[in-house]
Amino acid sequence: MFRKLTLCCFVALSACSLTIPDFRAGPMVAPQASMPAPVIPRSATERFIETAAANGCEVNQTNSAAILAGATLSRDDLARIMTELKADGRGQIAADGASFRVMTGACA
Repeated sequence: MFRKLTLCCFVALSACSLTIPDFRAGPMVAPQASMPAPVIPRSATERFIETAAANGCEVNQTNSAAILAGATLSRDDLARIMTELKADGRGQIAADGASFRVMTGACA
């Protein structure tokens, strides 16, 4: 009789629907936040044009230090960039002869 009762318990348990979690997949990991877009380094000329536009599109004695600091340029870089812009037609010497006028980008 005890054998039949044990067999009956196994049959009854097999009829139950037990949900057994699947632990083979490993621990649950939260999704990672997307990476920000990489910052593309700008050229010295682009930095100069942007900073000059923010300072009135003209480089003179009063704002040259601010433009150099804002664009992280040296005086040699500034001279080279102004020469290149003048040769490309994107800049010119101002009417007073002591200032440089940017004529490209936001200053066009």
